[in-house]
Amino acid sequence: MSIPQAGRKDKPVYLNGQPLGNTYRRLNDGDRKCDDTTVKRMLAEQVQDSRDTYICNRYGLNDIDLESLHAYRNQFASYKSGHPWVGADDTEFLHLLGAWREDRETKENGLTLAGLLMFGQWPAIMTCAPMYFVDYQEQPYEPNTSVRWLDRVVPDGTWSGNLFDFYRKVIRKLTADLKVPFHLQGDKRVDDTPIHQALREALVHAD
Repeated sequence: MSIPQAGRKDKPVYLNGQPLGNTYRRLNDGDRKCDDTTVKRMLAEQVQDSRDTYICNRYGLNDIDLESLHAYRNQFASYKSGHPWVGADDTEFLHLLGAWREDRETKENGLTLAGLLMFGQWPAIMTCAPMYFVDYQEQPYEPNTSVRWLDRVVPDGTWSGNLFDFYRKVIRKLTADLKVPFHLQGDKRVDDTPIHQALREALVHAD
């Protein structure tokens, strides 16, 4: 008998009516009890799903930073050249990503919060999500120095401030002197490293 994996909205899976201390996660070799931190993350992600798909009323393509979107599309096409989404126009591509949504009941349609944060322009992001802020700091090695940071990336008006551009800026700094092994996946080179993966995870799970 095959039991499908629970979706994010269905997690945590727990016993005795109490998630803390009674939640289990299925791994390859069996079910393992989750610690409280993992359970709280699962509970938070239940809410996160609905927040990500929230339609930002009256926000549209004019609020998208097209340079960011097209840079993402170029990367997508490079890695998945034969994918049917490559030929979609910008609005349809956003829809396919979940960055644009239509509510079938209310007929409301527009950018989702996830789409705006991912590809939006700073003024639009601040209007819709005023608590949003991204901040990368390179800290000095000496703990007692008066220097607070050596390098910093924050939305300062010189770039879009969206998540995709933040990722692009920070990953270049983190990997500037990093040796990237030559690895092929099929006929394409894969330049992914644990640092790339860690930064993506940090952005995905940021509260």
